[in-house]
Amino acid sequence: MSTAARSTVLHYVGCDEDRGGIVSVVRALDGAGRFDCVLGVNAGCRQRRQPPLPVLELPKVVGEKLGLQTFWRSRTVAREVQAWLRAEPDRVFHGHSRAGLAVALRLVALGERRVVASVHCYGRQRWFYRWAARRLGPRLFWLTPAMKHYYRAADDGTWTQCVPSCAPIRPGAGRQPAADGVVRLGGIGALVEWKGWHFVLEALAALPAPVRSRLHFSHIGSADGSAASQRYAATLGPRTAALGLEQSVTWRGEEPSSEALLRETDCLVIPSVNEPFSVAMIEALAAGVPVLAADSGGPRDVLTPPEDGWLFRSGDAGDLARQLAALLESGAWARARISPEKLRRFSATEVAGTWESIYARCAGAD
Repeated sequence: MSTAARSTVLHYVGCDEDRGGIVSVVRALDGAGRFDCVLGVNAGCRQRRQPPLPVLELPKVVGEKLGLQTFWRSRTVAREVQAWLRAEPDRVFHGHSRAGLAVALRLVALGERRVVASVHCYGRQRWFYRWAARRLGPRLFWLTPAMKHYYRAADDGTWTQCVPSCAPIRPGAGRQPAADGVVRLGGIGALVEWKGWHFVLEALAALPAPVRSRLHFSHIGSADGSAASQRYAATLGPRTAALGLEQSVTWRGEEPSSEALLRETDCLVIPSVNEPFSVAMIEALAAGVPVLAADSGGPRDVLTPPEDGWLFRSGDAGDLARQLAALLESGAWARARISPEKLRRFSATEVAGTWESIYARCAGAD
C-alpha cells in the first residue's frame, strides 16, 4: 500500500439497523475525512441516520453475541471480507463488535494483515479477550486503560494500545438556564437494562419530595430492537408512574441527535456499570455539560472530578441519590469547567488521525 494512497476501511459491526454508539463513532470518523468508510452490516440492514453511509452487506451474524453460532458464521463472513480486501490494495478491515472480533481472528488465521479490531464491550468471558489479544497482538485495541485493567490485558494505567471512541467537537451553543430554577438532568442511550436507567428512577424516588421537585430527568433513546430491550423499555413507563415520578421524568424517545437535549441540560447522567466509553459523554462535555457517572468503565478514565463531572458508586442508586442532593445543594453544576485540551483528545479529527497511522502500519505489513 502506498503511503500516499487513501485507505478504504470496512468498519464491520454486523448490525440490522444503524443505531448504537459504535455506528456513531464510525459516522464521526467518516466525517473527519481522513479515510473512506464503509459500514459492514447484515444483509437487509436499514439505515435511518442521514446521510447514509456506504455499506457492504454480508451474511447475517448477531453482532453483539459470542457463541458457537457466531464463530461458525464468522467463517463465511471472513471469506467474503477476504475477497473484498484482495480486490484493492488500500482496503482495511476494522472489526468493532463481538462478531467483528471473531471475523478479525478468522482473517488473521487466513493470512490477512490489513486487519484491526477494537473491543467496545465489557464481556463476561475475559479469558477469550485475553486469548484474542495474544492472537492479534498489535492489531487489537481497547477503548481505555480501565478496559485493559478489566480484561487483565495490562494494568499499567496508560493509554498504550488504547484508542478511545470519539465525537465531532463543535462549538456548543451553551446551556440555557431554566427560568424555574429546576436542575435538568439528561440521559442518552438505548433502553437496555445494562445502561441502568432504572437506577435513576430509584435515586429520584429516594430523594425527599422538596429536593426531588428541584430536579427533572429527560431521556432520549429507544429499545435496540432485541426482545430483552423491548421488555425492559416496556417496564420504564409503568415504573415511573408507580414511583410517582411523572412530573420528574420524561421519556422522549428517539431523536435525530443529542443537540436539542444537551442545550437544555445541566448535567448528563451515565448510570451504567462498566460503561465502555460513552460517546454521549464526549458530546455533553463538548456542549459544556458536566457528567455524573458510575465509577467504573470509560468515564473513570475521562472525567476529572469536580472539574468536569462527578462519580458515584456503580450500581448504587442510594449513592446516586446522595450525589444528586449534594450537587444540588452546592450548585456545583454552574462551577464545572470543561478543558478544551481534554476534548481535543477525543475529537473525531484527532482519533481519525490515530487510526490512519494504525491502518498504514497494518497495510505496510503485507
